[in-house]
Amino acid sequence: MTSPEISDSPQLKLMHSFIEGFKNRDLDQIAKLLHKDHRRITYPRSLGKPEQTKEEYLQHSAELVKLWVDSDPIVHSIIEAPGKVIAHLTSRANTSIGVQMNREMILIAYAAPDDDGSLKLKQIEEFTDSQAYLDFFKAVTAAKANEVA
Repeated sequence: MTSPEISDSPQLKLMHSFIEGFKNRDLDQIAKLLHKDHRRITYPRSLGKPEQTKEEYLQHSAELVKLWVDSDPIVHSIIEAPGKVIAHLTSRANTSIGVQMNREMILIAYAAPDDDGSLKLKQIEEFTDSQAYLDFFKAVTAAKANEVA
């Protein structure tokens, strides 16, 4: 993973740990970083993807991660602001069904203390490359249908 230098900022460390969790396909690590009231919102809304709770997001992520044989996100930039981190990255992965993911996105991650006082990701807003998003999920659906046929 290419990545800008990590500072001592707790918010930046949190975001880098989140990205590393996906790189390593480690859902336990990702779950530990999410606030108990976590929400995931995907834009543009025209994709029709509903807002997700922590549990829904982890379930969706588990379905994706089990397809991946490798994951190599590219972090183009990460900017910190009070209470949030903005990351520009490209999510890349090869799947066990022969479909490659290569999707650029902007993540706005809002950090907040959880009940135990630790800093967690309370909300992530993903602004995604909608064409790459649609192409990937259409290809996955087609590849799975061919496996069954």
